[in-house]
Amino acid sequence: MANPVFVLIHSPLVGPTTWLPVADELVRRGREAVVPSLLGVAAASAPQWRHVAEAVCAATTGTATPLVLVGHSGAGLLLPAIADALTVEVAALVFVDSRLPPASGSLRLAPPGRMSQLRALASDGVLPPWSGWFGEDAMRELVPEERLRATLEEEMPRLPLSYFEAGVPLPGGWSARPCAYLLFSGEPYAKSAAQARDQGWAVAEIAGVGHLAMASDPIAVTDALLDLERALSGSG
Repeated sequence: MANPVFVLIHSPLVGPTTWLPVADELVRRGREAVVPSLLGVAAASAPQWRHVAEAVCAATTGTATPLVLVGHSGAGLLLPAIADALTVEVAALVFVDSRLPPASGSLRLAPPGRMSQLRALASDGVLPPWSGWFGEDAMRELVPEERLRATLEEEMPRLPLSYFEAGVPLPGGWSARPCAYLLFSGEPYAKSAAQARDQGWAVAEIAGVGHLAMASDPIAVTDALLDLERALSGSG
């Protein structure tokens, strides 16, 4: 069987450049990677999360299968819905520094208790770019390299509050697929990684990196993804 294709899905709060260094490293190692752009989410009609699934479907049309869907942060929450929308084989789901969706029912895209904070940040119902949510120094710590940081910040969209107010229905039995978790940073994601371990998933952690490690440390992230792929293959 051919090696799976990695589909590297960025959070709707950032842009595809976050994953491009890992995609390039995978290609350098003889693997295939696809990086869908979700930048159209900000202008999409509500519920905007549907545009994410549509964008991934469009980006993977004609791609060899099976696919390993890798979702960072807010994209991880949408992996079950994305996998359900695809008409090609999905071999596995890999959640990267992401909250985990519940096993069934529906989910809210804003973390519990976060909507009031988001409303305080918004102006006329639109949020500032994610890079401005946590003060001037936060992005410097996450991405020390100035040119890359500027590129990442330039493409960050301004999402409407309505994006986070939507509920996402979850396909039944989504977690029956092979799943894995890659942890970069601490809470709340350490709790999600622990939940993944409790469910018997393969879990990897890269210590000492931040939430955007795929941009700032692509070699370590590529190593971890390939290790998780081998673990998933061995267990499945």
